Amino acid sequence: MLVQIVRFTLLPSLTLASPGVAKLRQHASGAGAFRQYQGYMTSTQYLSLPKNRHEICWIILWHQNFTAADKPALVGLEGITQAEPTTMLYDFDHSQLEELTRGIEAPICEFAFIRLSPDAPLSDPALRTSMHKTYTDCYKMQGFVGGQWAYSINADHPDGVAVSDNKLLISEKRRLAVFFLGWESIELHQDATATTIFAEEMDKLKPWFYAGSGAWYNSFQKYD
Repeated sequence: MLVQIVRFTLLPSLTLASPGVAKLRQHASGAGAFRQYQGYMTSTQYLSLPKNRHEICWIILWHQNFTAADKPALVGLEGITQAEPTTMLYDFDHSQLEELTRGIEAPICEFAFIRLSPDAPLSDPALRTSMHKTYTDCYKMQGFVGGQWAYSINADHPDGVAVSDNKLLISEKRRLAVFFLGWESIELHQDATATTIFAEEMDKLKPWFYAGSGAWYNSFQKYD
C-alpha cells in the first residue's frame, strides 16, 4: 500500500477550508486516493524539524494495487502554494493499515524521523532490532495510541523531494525512517521522552543519527 506525504505552504490568503484546497483533494480522490488527511504542522519540544509558518502536511493513502511507478501526478498545487511542494513515499503492507490509521487519527500525530548516516549498517541485526523496538516500545508509554513505521522509498531527508520527481532509491540508500506515532496529547508525548523506555533505544541509535533526524506534530482532518 502506497502512502504519500506531501508538504506544502498555502498562500497567505488561503486555509484548508478554501475551495482550491478542496479541489486538490477531489483531484486526488479521482486519481485513486481512498483516504486523505490534511493538517497544519506544529513544532515539537524535542528535536523539532524546521517548518514554514502555516505549513501543511497532506497524507494520501492510494488504493491497494497502486505502486510508486503508477502514482498519479498531483493536480492543483501550483495555484495555491507559496513555494515548491515536496513529497515522500512509503510502502506499507495492508495488514499494517489498522495501526497506521490509529497513529494518524490520534489527537496528536507525531512524525518522528530517524535519518541514518551513510555509515549505518542497515543489514546489522542489532540496528534493525533497535529501529523496530523504537516503535514497539511506544506501546509501553502512557498516552500512546498506535502507529507504524517504514523507510522512505524515494527521499533521504524529511524535506522531501520535488512532487514531480519519480525516482526511487535503491534499498541500500533507503535510510530515512518515519514513525507515525499517535498520542493522546502533546504533554503525554513530552512526558514519554523523559522515560527510560524512550532513552533505551535512542541511546543505541544516536551514533547512527544523521542531520535531518527530528520530528513535528500534526492534528489531522480526515477526508474519505
